[in-house]
Amino acid sequence: MECEIKLAVDATSAAQLKKSAVLREHAVSKPRDQEHVDRYFDTGAFDLWKHGFALRVRSAGERHVQTLKGGGSAVAGLHRRTELEAEIQSEVPDHDLFDRQLREALPDLAHSLDGQQLAPEPVFVNRTKRTTWMLALPDGTHVECALDVGELQHGERKTQVRELELEVKDGDPACLYELAQRVHEATPVRIENVSKAERGYALAIEDKAHAVKATPVTVRRKATLGEALGGILQNCLQQMQANERGVLAGDVESLHQMRVGLRRLRAAQDMVDGLVALPEPLAADIDWLAGELGDARNWDVFLDAVLPGLPLTEAQKPSMARVEVAAREEAERHRARVRSAVGSPRYTTLMLALGGWIAGKGWQNTALPADPLDQKIAKAAPKLVQHAAARVRKRARGYDLKRPECLHKVRIAAKKERYAREFFAALSHDRKATRRHDLLSGMQDELGEINDAFVARELVAQLRDRVPQEAGLLGFIEGVLAARALDAMPRARRHVKGRLRAKAGF
Repeated sequence: MECEIKLAVDATSAAQLKKSAVLREHAVSKPRDQEHVDRYFDTGAFDLWKHGFALRVRSAGERHVQTLKGGGSAVAGLHRRTELEAEIQSEVPDHDLFDRQLREALPDLAHSLDGQQLAPEPVFVNRTKRTTWMLALPDGTHVECALDVGELQHGERKTQVRELELEVKDGDPACLYELAQRVHEATPVRIENVSKAERGYALAIEDKAHAVKATPVTVRRKATLGEALGGILQNCLQQMQANERGVLAGDVESLHQMRVGLRRLRAAQDMVDGLVALPEPLAADIDWLAGELGDARNWDVFLDAVLPGLPLTEAQKPSMARVEVAAREEAERHRARVRSAVGSPRYTTLMLALGGWIAGKGWQNTALPADPLDQKIAKAAPKLVQHAAARVRKRARGYDLKRPECLHKVRIAAKKERYAREFFAALSHDRKATRRHDLLSGMQDELGEINDAFVARELVAQLRDRVPQEAGLLGFIEGVLAARALDAMPRARRHVKGRLRAKAGF
């Protein structure tokens, strides 16, 4: 199993890293340069890639190595993948070796591809100058540094490759995060969650950035609460980082899904509040990112969901066109802020710190003789879900539901209960629990409409400075939104009282 952190660098940083004091401090070998050509092969239908694997033949001088790698995961730049490799005689794959590698890594695919041939030409080619050297960290961990500078090519299409790989040869992979943070502090880098294979295939099939929703959380019944928490947090972090490419490309839905991933992560941490506390600098950076994503998302909802549904007269439409232009400019300004945030050193620091905290199980309390996180998840999960449900009941009963801010707090609590149920869905197959989840989803939508109306009124107020000549229309919009919220609130109160005050099991 290969385990490494990938860090993307620019041309200036690439030159600096060879002389980095952080890396030279622990070096036990001199940097060695080597040029190699990687050719990636697949079937005509890309069957390997559809199963998350890639077949590579690396040629360096007269030496050729065939590698089948894939599977695993990539979280905060830490890649864990199956890797099967052996030396071969030429730059084209050895088919007998490929059959053996495939049967070991993907036996079902090997059976289905029986008799099929790989395409004669590579899908894409990677030409790289690699500089490698070994580190010995104080705890005895050995790490190989590999600085790659080159390009990927498919036909006439090319893309640059500049990245530093830190691969654990023996020891705890969690130490890579601390090393990567020290490198980043000295020479700014970016986490690279996308492998060269992913980039090469994207080049070959012209894959565009797209939004990525959360994948189901896998929880073993025999796992401890701490182990389950680690898996949940990794799942949330993966969703966030899977949408980075789309966010940087300006995709609205990718921004939304990154925000969902962050909200799920915060809900997971809140679920075990009292048992687990994030380090203060980490919590502050999470709040910073949440604010940037939230502001941008509010403007996107305003444009896509609020403005199109307004009952306008023909006379109002020219004014609305000017208001919409101003709103789009404001939305784009906030999206640009998010792109700047995600591309910033602070974001990289946050992702490395969060990844390191998760990988290193920073929530463990070794000072306690019996850590509550050591209890089995099968016993802990129902209590956590019921605690989240009790918080919903308390807010539904104790708040003045005629006030929109109180309904919003009920909505937030209901969302956290829904996330808790989703985190542990693999442990429960109860129909009542499923109905409760569906109820929470419906209530979230209903209460969300009220909240969207109030947030939209705040955005309209901000637009007064942008288009003061449209004060009349802006006042009309505020009136429509206020009326909508006023009409929706009695129904929402009835539903909260009638549905969310009841006890809910797991």
